[in-house]
Amino acid sequence: MLRISVVIPVFNGGSELQECLDAIAASSHPVHECILVDDASTDGETRRIAELHDATVIYLKEQQGPASARNKGVEKASGDLVFFVDADVVVHPDALAKAVKVFGTEPETVAVFGSYDDEPGHRSFLSQYRNLFHHWVHQTGQDEASTFWTGCGVIRREIFMEMKGFRENYERPSIEDIELGSRLRRSGYRIRLEKAMLCTHLKQWKFWNLIKTDIFQRGVPWVTLLLHNRNAPSDLNLSHNSRIATILAGVLALSMMVLLLTGHAAALFPAAAFILAAAACVVLAGKLVGGSVPILILAISAPLAAYLLAPDPLAVIPLTLILLIVWTHLAFYRYAAKKRNSAFAFAVIPMQVIFFLGCAVSGVLGLFMYFFGLVREPFAH
Repeated sequence: MLRISVVIPVFNGGSELQECLDAIAASSHPVHECILVDDASTDGETRRIAELHDATVIYLKEQQGPASARNKGVEKASGDLVFFVDADVVVHPDALAKAVKVFGTEPETVAVFGSYDDEPGHRSFLSQYRNLFHHWVHQTGQDEASTFWTGCGVIRREIFMEMKGFRENYERPSIEDIELGSRLRRSGYRIRLEKAMLCTHLKQWKFWNLIKTDIFQRGVPWVTLLLHNRNAPSDLNLSHNSRIATILAGVLALSMMVLLLTGHAAALFPAAAFILAAAACVVLAGKLVGGSVPILILAISAPLAAYLLAPDPLAVIPLTLILLIVWTHLAFYRYAAKKRNSAFAFAVIPMQVIFFLGCAVSGVLGLFMYFFGLVREPFAH
């Protein structure tokens, strides 16, 4: 039987760490060892919770980031497989068993990762949206993956050591797992996305933290990695539809600036009214059980009313671009309506527009920083 070493990096974990460790203990598949790497936590609670569980704890004197923390955990591990889990993640009882089954039936596979489930721990709209989108992206991704994910991912320890682990140049939570997956694929190794391998995300997303994460901790580093590798596989967040939506979002931003500079501010009102109407549905999302007719009426009447108040024929440009961004991910909106309701699905529109605007900004910043040598290269130890 393949032995599993669970490695969890943590910084000020609190009650989420408690739930994470409880879930590992409740796994249907036996765990060879659980290694917790405390990345110089300052809360006191993390140490107390760690000492209550049957886990090997590594205390780091200075904060080094999750990439370094995971590497130190793997150095201590003695299992055949290393199961990476984030400290704010609760794995389903059968998650480890599903991973082991893949390795048992597909000996050529060196790494397996799963996805968040569709019932995140925090009930805020932003957290629900963000985690549901992550779940949908993974559930519609290709089984033959071209990346890796440490939120809930497993790798053969001998291969991990052969690859020299994560690049520790990533000193903050970033794309160290994606970068490792890229190296694995370039070395000819196979990675599998196991969609039935699920976990619950407990994180509470807040707006500005989400923007900072998407652009500076993930977007820009990812763009520089793609430019370095000269390879951009069409899967997950790099799907053709996501690329189209990102380009449309960039054109939307440019068109808005041009309209403002040329005295056509009124042309932005219908698009703004449409977005505001969608945003207003955040309030309705927790109350509306069903029925898409009121939402459809709101979607049509809001921009129409704005146009009648300040008519400008150029208003069709930003409104059309927003609708095209929506069109690229219609399947996700249908999924969101099915899992929640039509108000929730409509309320998602502003967040998706912002997300792809962030992707466009990340692309521009990443290109600029890469070609002008303004980013520290994380591609070598």
